[in-house]
Amino acid sequence: MRVLRNPRVEDTRKGFKARWRSLRVDGGIDTVIFDLGEVYLHGLYGTEHRLEPLLKIDAKNIFEGFRGDDLDALFDGRITEDAYWARTISRNGWKMGVEDAKRAVRENFTELEGTHRVIEELKAEGLKLGLLSIHAKEWIDFCSKKFDYHRLFDAVSYSFEAGASKPDIRAYKVILERLGSDPLRCVYVDDKQRNLVPAMELGMRTILFRDAERLRSDLKSLGLLKGQR
Repeated sequence: MRVLRNPRVEDTRKGFKARWRSLRVDGGIDTVIFDLGEVYLHGLYGTEHRLEPLLKIDAKNIFEGFRGDDLDALFDGRITEDAYWARTISRNGWKMGVEDAKRAVRENFTELEGTHRVIEELKAEGLKLGLLSIHAKEWIDFCSKKFDYHRLFDAVSYSFEAGASKPDIRAYKVILERLGSDPLRCVYVDDKQRNLVPAMELGMRTILFRDAERLRSDLKSLGLLKGQR
């Protein structure tokens, strides 16, 4: 029995298959999107160790004290940093001032070794670069001035201004729209596994960040950084 085929459907199937063949042959990647905290910069994590001598409380308990609805509100842009620290200090009964906390977190903002160089090399290869981060406005104002990293990226998206935070899939769609990138041609890099899941659902390839050298190796396995050792 002869099977009748719809030419339009066949053309669509052929186009889809051809696209995936292209993706397999050359890697098909034209965009890399990075997380910021604990990928490019040390963030809130680690600040607990700087406060430990002042508060005379175990660092693990201090970090747990950072968490909660107030931190979510800070990252969503619904409260200021001053309000966040005032509430957090009061809720935990900590014997310190708001300025002590603000100074400690700013001292903790430092670059992770090696990530900057990897990003520069990707930029030199002509890839589009994006930044997708859960962060506070005041911290980004400070970090962007101190480290001047926005110049490395073609587009950035922060939770406090985008109206969505990872792992909400809407946050990923915001940065994709700003970059004008097809998720099938993107790689997303994050240090938290749960934040990789929505990226995979959108069709992105993902890398769980551990350190810059392993990031370099993972990128090379995807056909990037071809001219680098």
